Amino acid sequence: MQAACFGPNTDAMVRGSVSELRMVLLDCVGSDRRSPSATPLSGGYAIMAIVSKHRIAPMGSPSWTHVLAAIAAVLLLLGSCVSSAKRDSVSWDESQHLYSGWLSWERGDFGYNPEVPPLIKMWDALPLLHREIKMPAYTGGEFKKEGFVLGQRFLAGNGIDRTLIPARMMASLLTLLLAVTIYFCAKEMFGSNAALFALLLFCFDPNFLAQGAFVTTDVGASLTMLAAVFAFYRYVKRPSTGRMILVGVAVALAMTAKFTGVFLPLVLGMIALADLLWCRPSRGTEMASARQITLTLAVASLIGVAWIWVLYHLRYAARPAPLRLDPTSQVYLQRLGSPLVRWVMATVNRLHLLPEAYLYGLADTEISSSSLPSYLFGRTYAGAPHWYFPAALLIKSTLPFLMLLGVTVVVASGREWKARREIAFLGIPSLFLFVLSSSSAMGIGYRHLFPMLPLLYILVAGCAAYLIARKPKYAYAFGALLLWQVLTTEMARPGLMAYANEAWGGPSRTHLYLSDSNVDWGQQLKDVKRYTESHANEPCYFAYFAQGPVDFRDYGVRCHVLPTGSALWTGLPTMRFGANDPSVSGTLLISDGVVAGADIPGKNNPYARFAAVRPAAVIDHGVYVYQGRFDLHEAAAVEEVHAAEDAAAEQNNALAMREGRLAVALDPNNPEAHAVLGNALAASGNTAAARLEYAAALRSSELDPVFQRDLVVRLRSKTEP
Repeated sequence: MQAACFGPNTDAMVRGSVSELRMVLLDCVGSDRRSPSATPLSGGYAIMAIVSKHRIAPMGSPSWTHVLAAIAAVLLLLGSCVSSAKRDSVSWDESQHLYSGWLSWERGDFGYNPEVPPLIKMWDALPLLHREIKMPAYTGGEFKKEGFVLGQRFLAGNGIDRTLIPARMMASLLTLLLAVTIYFCAKEMFGSNAALFALLLFCFDPNFLAQGAFVTTDVGASLTMLAAVFAFYRYVKRPSTGRMILVGVAVALAMTAKFTGVFLPLVLGMIALADLLWCRPSRGTEMASARQITLTLAVASLIGVAWIWVLYHLRYAARPAPLRLDPTSQVYLQRLGSPLVRWVMATVNRLHLLPEAYLYGLADTEISSSSLPSYLFGRTYAGAPHWYFPAALLIKSTLPFLMLLGVTVVVASGREWKARREIAFLGIPSLFLFVLSSSSAMGIGYRHLFPMLPLLYILVAGCAAYLIARKPKYAYAFGALLLWQVLTTEMARPGLMAYANEAWGGPSRTHLYLSDSNVDWGQQLKDVKRYTESHANEPCYFAYFAQGPVDFRDYGVRCHVLPTGSALWTGLPTMRFGANDPSVSGTLLISDGVVAGADIPGKNNPYARFAAVRPAAVIDHGVYVYQGRFDLHEAAAVEEVHAAEDAAAEQNNALAMREGRLAVALDPNNPEAHAVLGNALAASGNTAAARLEYAAALRSSELDPVFQRDLVVRLRSKTEP
């Protein structure tokens, strides 16, 4: 922006006519010159013009300085996304999402990665359609494991950056589209000044900047959610057939961006009910009737269901023949906890009312949520406590946003701000999404709150515009908050993934409260490579959180692969300690997700004790560097337990017994080591010795009844007479 727009008054301005002064000042803040109630602002960092006394109405064309500021903000957002796309290594989910998008285009295979709908993945995969792609062979294994295994092979075989960065450019475009949608939605609801304020807040949101270029579905879900709410808002204000169809299209896109989209018809219905009860149209204004709204919601739902079928190629089967889902949909749906939900989903599946892959993904959202651990304030939970997302919101949101949100809640609770319709359209879906997330058992990242944040940015911007209209001096306070938003984001670079606001100590302390994609999504490998190359004379050992979905060796990181849960599960080879000394000397690197227990949760986490060890260095807030000699007998035992399980699966009982004995020798407190040895002894006919091992497992101090519940049940069944 021009410095004159924000600087103190000049002598020339003072000598000018009052009308000229008013026009210049309103140009500086981007107000609507045609607004009869506008009041001039001067001095300081004026963010918004004053428009009406009680309500900010939609305004006309903004000034050229306003437009330039908006364009500059979007360009800065694009630059940040491009930088992140090139700087960060592939994160946990990206490889399988991208390969899934390509398979959806080229093979019509929607069962490879049915965990989320295919729309955003297909969008991100568009740059790959003109290339010759090396397709890794299907493993024929369980769908989650196959997804991560093939995703890693797909990127490694086709060139990681050559394949990933173009897809990240497509993801970045979605972030830019979201920014533009925020601007135009805020402009229609509250005016051009509120639009610019909301846009600037969003473009300097550290969390969206951290993940805005990633090949994931969170930004796409945020965009389609906002688009659906905005389209419905415009329809309710002035109903027409064209606007009704736009609502249907937006709802359809949201339903195929992420499974939260299936709640949109319900959410829009709640908004409509609130609008009919709270809003009384003034004389001469057009407003949709209850009948029109009901018809629109029905049409939108029908368009959404029709689009789901079209996107899935009008085919019920998730995968083209001869491929099949593993496990089958009939078997997998039986894992749903609620008998009612299980019956409904099974009935819909039996009648083929929705494509198989869509139903499968819907079920997986519920099934997998309870199986994923969450980390909060130094403790690992099975699933997420209901206060996980409230805590994440307070930690990961910027303080300026939280202050603005607090002010907005207070103002909206009163009766003086007359923007009831806008409050309903923005507040109800935000509250619904927050309650939905907080009631879920899945707590793996603040990013799951992304779809509600654009709505709230628009709402707080509208509130700021309203308050400035009542008292112009408030512009200084809101300008200071906006400047704070910019500074807190820029000071957190690089490493925005681990952002926490100043009240919690900033990004360097986020790991004390949260983990997983709040801190460590495996995106640090390029920085890790630079570090290890500068310490190339030292032996290097790495317990990498995303090893499995990603292989750090694909980035040229020359370290020994320490055993982790994800690496062993996906079958990537890890360092074998064998009967040797389970100690290592040199440089030891451990990801935050590994230390926190997002990889192996509970008492059986072999790396948990490193949380109390001060690292020599920290790479990108997510990889801890330790120097010296370290006893890793717990990790060595985990590797031997896995080897024993593999041998048992191959019916090599002698090898299973040998590996089991070695695991027990390495870590006598490991309950799984005693269990696999007991299984091997039982298979050899030595039931008495097997029962002793099962009993030892039950007495183990490392046995975790929360995270090893199934193991406890099996052990008790084997020790009971």
